[in-house]
Amino acid sequence: MSRIAMGLFLDIFPKKVSADSIVIPMNTYEQPAIRTGNGADLAFAAVVLMAYFVTFSSLHSASRLDILAMIGLGIAYIATGIYGYAYCSRAGKKLFSILYFVIQIILGGSIVYLSKGAGLHLLILLPLTGHSVILLSSIWVYLINFVILGAYSFALQVTTGSWDYVAANVPNFLAGQVFIIAFVQMAVNEERARKEVEKLVKNLSEANLQLREYADQIETLTLTQERARLAREIHDGLGHYLTTINMQLQAAMAIIHRDKKRALVTLTNAQMMTKEALAEVRRSVFELRETTEYSESVIDKIRKLTENSKLLNIIPEFEVLGEPRHLRPAVELALYRVAQEGISNIYKHAGASKLWVTLDFSDLDAVLLEIRDNGVGSVQFDEGFGLRGLQERVGLLNGRIKIETTPGYRFVLSVLIPG
Repeated sequence: MSRIAMGLFLDIFPKKVSADSIVIPMNTYEQPAIRTGNGADLAFAAVVLMAYFVTFSSLHSASRLDILAMIGLGIAYIATGIYGYAYCSRAGKKLFSILYFVIQIILGGSIVYLSKGAGLHLLILLPLTGHSVILLSSIWVYLINFVILGAYSFALQVTTGSWDYVAANVPNFLAGQVFIIAFVQMAVNEERARKEVEKLVKNLSEANLQLREYADQIETLTLTQERARLAREIHDGLGHYLTTINMQLQAAMAIIHRDKKRALVTLTNAQMMTKEALAEVRRSVFELRETTEYSESVIDKIRKLTENSKLLNIIPEFEVLGEPRHLRPAVELALYRVAQEGISNIYKHAGASKLWVTLDFSDLDAVLLEIRDNGVGSVQFDEGFGLRGLQERVGLLNGRIKIETTPGYRFVLSVLIPG
């Protein structure tokens, strides 16, 4: 009988389950997410029909009415086993599943009763055991199979009137139930594991896609930041020298007809500033490539920058307060660019005759750069990219920038950067 049960299991409950036949139920109780396909429905019908053929060949004392009743019950049993089971799988409702088993147990028990113990009558009810594992949760599986076993025993006892016959057949039926429950449960567990793996793969794919989107966003942001950095370097570095050169050329053009010697000196200074501008471009390129470090300190660079104002007849005064110390390259570059921008704005807007630049190291946690003049002040401090570039550069270092300028009064630029 165990070989019969094995064959039943392999025919009705194939181990490979088609992914197209899987239905995820939306119900309120735990139900295995597995459903067999059309091949299993055909096997269900074939097993029942085989049991019928064997039973009819062994049945000699049945009346025509009994045979017609068995045929009618068999048709109803097979139809319910195919379409009723499929509906319960899709609906995922416990009440519908229980109703399905009640109907099938009554139909199957009646067929066993009419068979009068002849043929392979145990094959009639055994397929319901596999259905119970798929449609119901654990507790209900055991309860329904207990009812199936009871219905089978009752039908045999009523039709044969022999408890000995019942005792001889029930163990075989029970063994078939245990065998089917164990193997179908293994298939259910395998299906659950497969679906869990598919879910994990899907989640990983979504996470990977999200990471790619983040990477694209980071790349875009990096490019934007790099463009902003390049714009600041060009504006703060080369822009300062071009401003100075332009003013010197304007001065030379203004006096060239009445004082050629002085105009020549001014043009010579402009040429010198051009060379410094080219050197500044080279330094900026090297700094952007991060391949070179310069030995010139920020103090010397700002002092030299301040001294260049003499070329425009502006008297400079540079002062260092506190004990100078080593600063991070980013802080030194920010201080130098701020000094360039501040002095350039004095050239363009202040009309000053004197400027003061102070680099204060008195605070051990921060360095202060202050630029002021004795000019007429300004309605605006280059509200274009100059001010925005300074704010971005200083803000990246958690620094603060303060500008004081009033028309008809002096101009003061103060920058405090941690370092």
